[in-house]
Amino acid sequence: MRFIIHFFVLFFVFFSFSSFSQAILKPGFDAQEFIDVLHLEWAHQDTSKYAPKSLPTNYKRVYRSPNVGLNNKFDFWLSDDSIGVICIRYTVDGSSWLENLYSGMIKASGSLHLNDNTNFHYKFSNDDKSLVHHGWAIGACYLAPLITKIINDYHKKGVKQFIIVGHSQGAALAYLIRSYLEYAPDSVIPKDITYKVYSCAAPKPGNMFYAYDYDFITRNGWAYRIVNSSDWVPQTPFSTQSINDLHPVNPYTNRKAVLNKRVKSRFLRWYVNHAVHDIEKAARKTNRKYRKYLTKRVDQYVKKVLIQYQSPEVNSSNAFAPAGIPIILQPNAQYDSLFKFNGENVFVHHLFEPYIYLTEFYYLKK
Repeated sequence: MRFIIHFFVLFFVFFSFSSFSQAILKPGFDAQEFIDVLHLEWAHQDTSKYAPKSLPTNYKRVYRSPNVGLNNKFDFWLSDDSIGVICIRYTVDGSSWLENLYSGMIKASGSLHLNDNTNFHYKFSNDDKSLVHHGWAIGACYLAPLITKIINDYHKKGVKQFIIVGHSQGAALAYLIRSYLEYAPDSVIPKDITYKVYSCAAPKPGNMFYAYDYDFITRNGWAYRIVNSSDWVPQTPFSTQSINDLHPVNPYTNRKAVLNKRVKSRFLRWYVNHAVHDIEKAARKTNRKYRKYLTKRVDQYVKKVLIQYQSPEVNSSNAFAPAGIPIILQPNAQYDSLFKFNGENVFVHHLFEPYIYLTEFYYLKK
């Protein structure tokens, strides 16, 4: 009897201890959590003189992926309280820049012929109207099998909470990886997992319908985009909205029928139709230029890196939109003296230091 009592006491103590040893990932913007994982993201520069001076001590890097695709990779860190952190690397070199420039938009669900042995099926949105950046879709499709493997490996060890963080290109990829994990079948990834996303200095990943879907699946405080208002990168890629980008029920898409029914003046109907046609013509011309330079010409260079890659159909749209709950960091009175633009250092406001400085100033009062 005494043995049974001791057994149940030890059982209770063990599982009580276990329940307290794993933190609970919470929704909402946590400034210290963001700064900690942003330092882990910065640690991709661990062999560089520009590496961070210090890293949070309660995380250990347990995996670094190989370079894949257009030179993409990620690190996987594990916190002392069993939260996994997936850090997706930013832009680093020529082929990585090609990924950014390859900015035609493709369907958010489909298949990419990465090489003669791999047709990768992906789903980044549940909305058929969703479009995503072509280059970053390639990056996400190369990274997804490696990321799902590491998640599955650690899920078997009891890790069921993951933070996905990226800076710049890494932030764009963080969007698509989070979307992929949402829609991947049960055979690919377990569904009893909590994800939180910090996309820092993120460019726009797709069209408005993709952004709607992303914001829906991460609703209630599970995904943030952090923007320094002096940083130009979140304004990219180049965007032009045309009538074809509007929701099908928007009256502009069927304006002639609407005008004929509701506007009696022939002159007013003619004027509105002429103005819209002229504006739309200019938008289509701009989109053709984008397609020429940022799809067709870049395609030639991408296929020198990815020899067997076969491009899917690229949409004529260039109406990119931001995604994620915005955390806007406005420069304070001391900012310009610390991060001075000299006319040449075009990335001065895009680097890790200004983001960390402004987050600490506004949220941690440092």
